[in-house]
Amino acid sequence: MSKALLIMAHGSRAEAANDEFRLLVEQVAEQSHDYVAVLPCFLELARPSLMDALQQIEHQPVETVQVYPLFFNKGKHVSRDIPDQVEEARQRHPHLRIELLEYFGNAGGLVSLVRDHIDAQS
Repeated sequence: MSKALLIMAHGSRAEAANDEFRLLVEQVAEQSHDYVAVLPCFLELARPSLMDALQQIEHQPVETVQVYPLFFNKGKHVSRDIPDQVEEARQRHPHLRIELLEYFGNAGGLVSLVRDHIDAQS
């Protein structure tokens, strides 16, 4: 089964912040060999949107698209806005299996990562 991964961030009016996120996604893509494509997308304030990113892969051999919210907390965006956009994407692209993955802040090991990052700066 061919898969694509869309990593979603909030988006910023500061283009440098959006570029930093795009670079992170490129680095993830370099280490992700299980996907036909690994692309960035933004919830708001920046492009590409989720729908834009889906258009970028429409001519690739993709059956499943995984959407990974790179958000720390289960606020309004994670609990409502992102699922709403994913549901709209499912309606517009019924030929694709679109899966919403757990958000980043729910990842095991996050506490250790934060602690290690702090310790490295002390």
